[in-house]
Amino acid sequence: MKAISVSRRSGFTLIELLVVIAIIAILAAILFPVFASARDKARQASCASNLKQLGLGLIQYTSDYDDTMPMNWMSGLPGAGNGYGTATPASPLIFWAIFPYVKAVGVYHCPSDATASASSLCL
Repeated sequence: MKAISVSRRSGFTLIELLVVIAIIAILAAILFPVFASARDKARQASCASNLKQLGLGLIQYTSDYDDTMPMNWMSGLPGAGNGYGTATPASPLIFWAIFPYVKAVGVYHCPSDATASASSLCL
């Protein structure tokens, strides 16, 4: 006699797939706030680093100019009537004074500021 072989298809049922998808969705919902918190901490660290760079640039400027702080406004320059320098009405001269020491435009931008764009930086 010949044995009858029953072939069974291997695979997942629809219920098993739905259960796995539901578990993944629950885990994702739990982890999203953790990732958002980590992103906020990274932005805070980046902002603190930017402030440190600006402070170091200011210290280097004052060291090079006999402990004199950079002027924030100058007279006799275009735009001096409103107290600002020559670049744009939104960029005080102090930013231009310490720029050679900082050498990066990105330090003038807070990463947490969603309203600021590259064109609205101080320089």
